[in-house]
Amino acid sequence: DDDPSETKDEEEKELPTNDEPEDDDPYHEKSSSTATKAAGGEKPKIVKELANMTLFHGTKYKSFQTSIEDPPSYMHSICEPKIGKILSKDEGANAKLWRSYNVNHMTRTYPSGARINSSNYNPVLAWAMGSQLVALNFQTADTPLLLNDGLFKQNGNCGYVKKPDSVLGQSGMKSSTQLRIRILCGSCLPKPDGATEGEYIDPYVLVTVHDVKNEDGKESDVTSKVLETETKDDNGFCPMWNQTKFKTATIHNPDVAMIEFSLQESDPLIDDKVANASIPFSCLRRGYRSIQLHDTHNTRSGPFGFATLIVEIDYDPS
Repeated sequence: DDDPSETKDEEEKELPTNDEPEDDDPYHEKSSSTATKAAGGEKPKIVKELANMTLFHGTKYKSFQTSIEDPPSYMHSICEPKIGKILSKDEGANAKLWRSYNVNHMTRTYPSGARINSSNYNPVLAWAMGSQLVALNFQTADTPLLLNDGLFKQNGNCGYVKKPDSVLGQSGMKSSTQLRIRILCGSCLPKPDGATEGEYIDPYVLVTVHDVKNEDGKESDVTSKVLETETKDDNGFCPMWNQTKFKTATIHNPDVAMIEFSLQESDPLIDDKVANASIPFSCLRRGYRSIQLHDTHNTRSGPFGFATLIVEIDYDPS
């Protein structure tokens, strides 16, 4: 007679895969037995069908042509240097395939291990590919982390943001446009690190665009400075710049571009970054606008509670 326990064991070995796991996944049929040994030699006590629905199986990337046929529970983890390498191959076709893959699958990207100072890579390119889990070093409040804070301020700070239709493949990519901006004044600008004592600050403002550019069919991230105001000596209360001319910048991908406003203090040695605001270009509205500035922890408490910039924004309608 057939032994039903043997049949069950055979069924549990039928998880299809065409890749070796990238991480040591105790529920993946081809993973090592390290996790099993750590648990005292016993197999994980979880129903296979439940694991298939709730667990992401880490698989090594080979090509999106094959990965796109994998079950939706299969996920790629791609290191920062590999992002550019993938997008530089196949004459740019990988960008479209990667977005298609991410419609029904998950991709996690993460910083290079060579970043021993815990710095970060620009996340805009990974977002443009539709990657859902763009991991950053949260212990370092640098520009990429501030861009991350700015992106997820959308949707009521709930932590989730819907991908643009162009990234989901539901519409074509929007054409490039021209951003025009001028800085008028500031109000209640704090000292560096929110200090309550010390000399008056000498503020100036930098505006930078973080974008994704398609050149010769290949996509890459691009950072460009739009403008830098003059320094206003000893005036953090209400510095007046009153720029009369707009500064212009090309926005290559309006759906994913981020605009960074950075308040700096001029210093004889090294200028200090005082406050910032990162805003998706898709969230900008034309006209006279108040830009709320945040500290390095993405908060507006204490001395940062009323820090604002008054600007005028214009751009070509899409």
